[in-house]
Amino acid sequence: MWKNAILRILVCFISIKIYVEVYGENTNNMGTLNLNMDNWTSCEDFLANTTFDRTKLIDVDWKIFYFWNYEEDNSYHLKFSIPSRLLTDRFRVELDKEIEPPVNWTEAELFMETSIDFSALYIRTETPGKFRLIPSLAFEVGSTPLLIFGVKYVEPGYLGIMNCKYRICYALAPVQNMPKPEDLKLAAEKIGFNSEYGYSYLVTTERPPPLTPFDRDDAEDDEELDIDEHGFQGNYVDGYNYGDDDD
Repeated sequence: MWKNAILRILVCFISIKIYVEVYGENTNNMGTLNLNMDNWTSCEDFLANTTFDRTKLIDVDWKIFYFWNYEEDNSYHLKFSIPSRLLTDRFRVELDKEIEPPVNWTEAELFMETSIDFSALYIRTETPGKFRLIPSLAFEVGSTPLLIFGVKYVEPGYLGIMNCKYRICYALAPVQNMPKPEDLKLAAEKIGFNSEYGYSYLVTTERPPPLTPFDRDDAEDDEELDIDEHGFQGNYVDGYNYGDDDD
């Protein structure tokens, strides 16, 4: 299960470049996936009339309760913190010459960790709630495509995260305040995202998602992914803990 989950995260966060190379650059039809996104919520509409306050996100154990994704997905946990200067400097020193377009590292706003061993630095843009993501996996691959995400907080305490290019969205809630099963769809509607591929984290029936490059992976990949399924590990990058500092 977690092998498939990490591959889907790679689709959404890391492997956009591979996805485009295989399926083409046409984001209105998603190439041979034949997905018409014209009626899906755009990033501009998603963030319209919203403000962003990072204090509402940090030090909360968030869990995904609803997906708008043409890929079948599994729920996992996310946690945000304010990136320390040491952590940001590590990203800057090792990746600054590798990433295009250039990154304004002084705009580092959040550091995200997940329970599936994926983390990323969130870089502010000129639009409140819109961020450029720099994934920690860039340390391994040396570069990353331009990843733009929208983030917004809505009452009564839910979080929406959207991949702006591919219009994939997630609705999250604090673990201790997850919506009741009968209220999941209604709670998800508060996020303000629309596409025909919405489903809750409790869906157990197999869905027929379009074929992606990662459906063709080798069985040997199972042995290469050692995913920690139990909580967060702190601000770790390459085995070193970059904890918060006073700056």
